[in-house]
Amino acid sequence: MRPAKGVFAALLAAAAVSACTTGGGTTGTPTPVTSDTGSSDTPSTSTKAPAARPKEIKLDGIDPCKALTAAQQTELKIDESESDPSEVVKGTTSPSCAYTSNAEKSYVYRVTLISNEGIDHWDGPSNLDVAPKQVSGYAAAQVMLKGTSTLECSVAVDVADEQQLFVQFLPYSRVFTQDEMCQNAAKGAESALKTLQTLK
Repeated sequence: MRPAKGVFAALLAAAAVSACTTGGGTTGTPTPVTSDTGSSDTPSTSTKAPAARPKEIKLDGIDPCKALTAAQQTELKIDESESDPSEVVKGTTSPSCAYTSNAEKSYVYRVTLISNEGIDHWDGPSNLDVAPKQVSGYAAAQVMLKGTSTLECSVAVDVADEQQLFVQFLPYSRVFTQDEMCQNAAKGAESALKTLQTLK
């Protein structure tokens, strides 16, 4: 039986508190803590997008709870969705939807539509491990908290100038490997991209 949403959020926030900052009311979404000195244990990775995208997707005014179709939710074993604005970029609350699976291995896909920061927000020294990716032809960044392999994995996708689709995979129990969490985050992002292209 999965813990209540609020209990899980509190546990996740407590586990992440030494590694990241989170906004009020979020479920532990990683927010970078940058270094004033500009130094880091690991080299910074550029996530800057190429000049061309398969299609520009403006996120303004889109309901994130429409980012996954009924068929996609069935494929991802989603049972319910709930609007839950999230502070992925510190200081800014963005439209977000929590898609929850109540399966034995329960989890949440959190889809956040950020319209004021591009994926270069994740560049530079921080408390995060950031790696460049491609998702359905779009430049993307895989984002994880440093020092843990049990909490979550996120994928930020460059969809328009200064805008990003941010998809986070959050398990309710430690039954997924880090690779599985990241594969699921990428799969969620691919699905959301397909739908978002039909909404604009």
